[in-house]
Amino acid sequence: MTVLHVQGTRLAEQKISKPMVRPFLTSLGFLFLLAMHYFQHNPGGSGLELSFNAASWIPFSFAIAFGLFEICRQKTWRYSRLTLILIVCCILLTIPALYPNAVGSEVLNRLSGLWAGMIFFICLQQFSFSHRQRQRMLWMVLIAVWLQAILGWCQFIWLEPGNAMGYDTVGNRPYGIFQQPNVMASFLATGLVLSAYLLARIPMYRGKWSWQQLVLLLTPVVTIPVLVVLSSRTGWLGAIVGAGLMIPYLRRFAAKAPYRMWLLMIVLGLSASWSLSSSTGWSPKEERVSLESARSIHIPQAFNMFLKQPLTGYGYGTFEASFITQTAQWHQADHDQHYGMAALDHPHNELLYWASEGGIVPLIALLLAAAAVLAKIKKAREGTQLALVGLFFPITLHTQLEYPFYHSLAHWVIFIILIYWVDNLTAKYFRFKASYVLTIRALVLLLPIATTYFMTTTLYSGYLLTKYETTKPVDVDYLLKVNNPWAWKNRFEWDLHVTQLQIGVASNNPELINEYIQWATQKAVSWPRPALYQNLIAAYQVLGNPSQAEQIKQEAMYLFPDIDFSSSKAIPTLTNADSVTKKHNNHSAIPEHSN
Repeated sequence: MTVLHVQGTRLAEQKISKPMVRPFLTSLGFLFLLAMHYFQHNPGGSGLELSFNAASWIPFSFAIAFGLFEICRQKTWRYSRLTLILIVCCILLTIPALYPNAVGSEVLNRLSGLWAGMIFFICLQQFSFSHRQRQRMLWMVLIAVWLQAILGWCQFIWLEPGNAMGYDTVGNRPYGIFQQPNVMASFLATGLVLSAYLLARIPMYRGKWSWQQLVLLLTPVVTIPVLVVLSSRTGWLGAIVGAGLMIPYLRRFAAKAPYRMWLLMIVLGLSASWSLSSSTGWSPKEERVSLESARSIHIPQAFNMFLKQPLTGYGYGTFEASFITQTAQWHQADHDQHYGMAALDHPHNELLYWASEGGIVPLIALLLAAAAVLAKIKKAREGTQLALVGLFFPITLHTQLEYPFYHSLAHWVIFIILIYWVDNLTAKYFRFKASYVLTIRALVLLLPIATTYFMTTTLYSGYLLTKYETTKPVDVDYLLKVNNPWAWKNRFEWDLHVTQLQIGVASNNPELINEYIQWATQKAVSWPRPALYQNLIAAYQVLGNPSQAEQIKQEAMYLFPDIDFSSSKAIPTLTNADSVTKKHNNHSAIPEHSN
């Protein structure tokens, strides 16, 4: 009877868990195979300013919703020890947002992404995936790598000047959909390493090759030439070290023929790179093959910021303003000290980003999370530890040299999936009875609806802003139609208030110019940019206030010693400014905000 009862319980669990596995994996499939490859012209930037990220959040929210729904259906929360440690780490990372020096509105997006990743990890643990289903997630990542590699080939070889994608054929660094070569490079390097890992997990049957093995063996040939011409030192190092860590794993667990063939394909990929560079006349720029980098300046500066404020940091959401102000003070006191790089909103090192803004607490949280994952890797089967480290290496290296998680949601999702993969290899799951799930049920319903609406309006607003900035003559109606200014805060405010200033100058309206001055003076506190100061100086000059213009110029020269503000650039005029002035000759025509 006991045996029958146990078997019946297991069958009941399988009947409950199976229906939601397919929708969950389908959502991830939409993310990796469709949404993350979505292209729309945009003004550049990071996060939601890049269209493929906004598109990717939609299926990602559905995946989270299906995972939460599974908790509601089972009325049980499955978790491991790593889950609890990571939750504690996320709480520690959130605590500095409550400090008096934090700017909550500026850090909301980052913390939302952090907790979305944590909840996604929890959702992954709710499903009793089969081995084949777990590997299917890794295959989705690999197929996404193939799609981006093919796009990279097209950009490098076939796209002509003036192409519809706006790809720069002169610089010709095939960035795929990511619009940033280093992000593309770490993505391809992850795919290269993943091909070796999956190859070792596919057995040979009677010496016959499968189509999966063929895809895995061809991955180095497809990715390595694009990695080479990307000229990304981050990508090169990630690929070389990651692949090196995979070789012992392949040698031990893969059949001899696939192992040797994969190494041969590495050589073939390098040969294809040489052939491609010879036929196209491509060669890496000198600065790309040297160790010189601006990172050698601003990363130590960010570290010194942490040492100066180790307990509380400079405040979440204040890095750019704190960085430019603090480095200006150091440079003023000692001219041998480097001044700060303009428009640097991240120190290109994830540890220092959180530490400089939040102090020691978030730094401890990040190190604790890393130690917990490494401890899980150490518990893995003998001979697999180096390979598991290799899976993480390209993206982890990238986080210490740039900020991939802010450029690409796909990188963040892949990172979470890899953590789940490692945890699942050795995890002992515990169960917590969830009796009250009404709140979770409401979240399951609201999350994908709210996310889809928000991201759709984000894409639409981005389209309007791009049209406004690129259309000649300028049509201010595009600004009036923006229905999600929150996702485009800096860009929307800039376009709106600079337009206001331009109309004020063209119509000789001091009221509009003064309103720009009020906005720019306040904005410079949190968003100090040279162009902002240049327009502010010019605005005072137009109003006939040279003393105030001089004061602003001195402040600008103090913050940006490498920029000449002595003859401030004239305020850019609107194309066909007279017609715009006639159409919008009163203040009420310029919206203070848009719904």
